[in-house]
This record gives sequence, C-alpha cells and structure tokens, in this order.
Amino acid sequence: MGYFSNGTEGALYEESYCENCVHMQEFGCPCWEAHQMWNYEYCNDENSLLHKMIPRGRHGENKQCIFYIKS
Repeated sequence: MGYFSNGTEGALYEESYCENCVHMQEFGCPCWEAHQMWNYEYCNDENSLLHKMIPRGRHGENKQCIFYIKS
C-alpha cells in the first residue's frame, strides 16, 4: 500500500499523480482519502485493499495508483 513516511513524501506523491488525475478533479479521490484515513491501521496487512490501490515497488517506493487516469 502507499506508505508515506512524512507529509512531504505524501505531498510529492499527490503532486505527481493525484493533482493530474481525473478523479481528483471531478469528485475527489476515494483512494487518497482511504489512505489518509487508514494508513497506519493497515500498513502491515498485505491483504489490505490499500495495498492493491497504491502498490509498492521492490525497493519500497510508491507506485502509481491503479485508478490513475491522466486528466
């Protein structure tokens, strides 16, 4: 799941993907909201839906959200 160790890391991800995504511009992003609400509760649960929405790379980096559609 997308894990952001600090606010800057989260802001950079949001700037790279969320601000350029059709979902954020039309409705607000339920994926981003879910990560904000449940990040710490589910960060160690690999079966969590959050892990599928923002996958992690081999080196722990946050990959592109599966819902991302460039606006």
